[in-house]
Amino acid sequence: MHPQLCIGIASKDGSLALATLESGRPAVEVNFPATEIGVEAIKLFLANRREPVRLAVTGAAALSLALALGNLPGRETFIVSSAVADQPIALARYAGHMI
Repeated sequence: MHPQLCIGIASKDGSLALATLESGRPAVEVNFPATEIGVEAIKLFLANRREPVRLAVTGAAALSLALALGNLPGRETFIVSSAVADQPIALARYAGHMI
């Protein structure tokens, strides 16, 4: 799978900091609350994507977030140690380089 969209999500301080990297577009960063509403907002965003997506998540809620977002057809989710990357843009880049 060659992803067209890579997303990094860092869970910290009660928020979900998200960054997207998409071929031919500038990086976008946004924050969501680390609540059910924030997770549902991310799910809605992902539901409208038809191209392959890779997500890299880190932080206190990484496991529950990865499980909530899931590995669906065309989507891969990686749990990443904060020692490897702890900023959303770095996580998105990490997702893009995973094989």
